[in-house]
Amino acid sequence: MKNRIIITTFEVILFAIIMVYAFINLKTNTTSQFAISLDGTLLISSTFWVILISYITGLFSGIVYSIELGGRYKDQIEFYARKNEKLSQQSEIDTDDKEVLQRKIATLEIALDNALKNKG
Repeated sequence: MKNRIIITTFEVILFAIIMVYAFINLKTNTTSQFAISLDGTLLISSTFWVILISYITGLFSGIVYSIELGGRYKDQIEFYARKNEKLSQQSEIDTDDKEVLQRKIATLEIALDNALKNKG
């Protein structure tokens, strides 16, 4: 839990730094050039928009990846939960059987003591 708080804090600080840098570049109107390889043309855009689009793309990619990864592990979590439930039920059955046997033994011991007292 503590690591998650530290990582989240780091991400928020990093995001704030990137947005401040991008906003400063928006005000100074600096441009970035990106080559598009299909026809060799250049796409000229403000650095602010390039950073913002890159961040949003990464954000949505991370969300999709997390959902996919969660879906994969959900089946395993459900499997282990069912397995744990079966094991706990088996443990309860074994405990109940042990208690029943202990009561039967106690009853037989009392019956044996009574039989020995009545015989003598």
